[in-house]
Amino acid sequence: MTDGLNEEVQQAFAKLTRVPRPHLSERIRESIWGRPAPGTRLPPGVPAWVGPGVSSPPAGRRAAPRRVLVAAVLVIALAAAALLVGPAGLAQRLTAVRQVFSSHRPAATTASGPASTPVAPQASPVVSASPEPTVAPAASPPPAETPAPAPAALPGYSCSAQGGGGGAQSTMTAARVGAQGGFDRFVVEFSAGVPQFEVRLQDSAAFGQGTLRGSAGLAVTLKNLTGTVYAGQREFRPGLTVIQEARLLSDSGGTAQWGVGLAYASCFQAWILGGPSRLVIDVQH
Repeated sequence: MTDGLNEEVQQAFAKLTRVPRPHLSERIRESIWGRPAPGTRLPPGVPAWVGPGVSSPPAGRRAAPRRVLVAAVLVIALAAAALLVGPAGLAQRLTAVRQVFSSHRPAATTASGPASTPVAPQASPVVSASPEPTVAPAASPPPAETPAPAPAALPGYSCSAQGGGGGAQSTMTAARVGAQGGFDRFVVEFSAGVPQFEVRLQDSAAFGQGTLRGSAGLAVTLKNLTGTVYAGQREFRPGLTVIQEARLLSDSGGTAQWGVGLAYASCFQAWILGGPSRLVIDVQH
């Protein structure tokens, strides 16, 4: 390694002093190392100079460090080059020397450290408009129930004829028979108000238009009807405790008559209900 460094220093000096007087470098080299550069040819007429030999330092004394010698050589070479080639030429020679020494300089090592992980840019939070609270519509109060009209005071059971109703015309829409606690019921329903009516008890189930089941009967007469033909059920045979049969005997000229056959003669009560309008006849057991 020492011989190689010497060769590189010699080549550097050869570049610095070769132009315009290449023999000057050889003189300087001979004066330092005691030998010319390998392969150097002196110009004609210049005698070969044999410089003093490099002798080993005497015993007991330490040789000068190699770096000090190199520095001294460089100073001498730079001074000589400045005198010979001028400042511009000296700058070129210094550049060549730097290139030579930079090839032997260890590459700067970068302290290894943890590789920095690129931080991904954080997305700025999107501020969403908070929804306005939805105001629930106020619950509307339920419609007040229309109270059903209070039924008229019941006339009470009686075996005498009973009547009532209004003067407005109306049409029969339905009829039905049913059993209740303590009595049987016959009902006639109307499209409008209950027309004039009359209910009579008789000792037999025979009527002018026919005879019904039972041993007694009720004659129900309706007046001031509209004359519209009744389209509902016209005859019932329920076989209840008192009511055995009910039949529409006639319906013409705004007057209609129902016959109710009873198992036995029994008192009754006739009264009116609304919504819809109905004539209610209860026959006592």
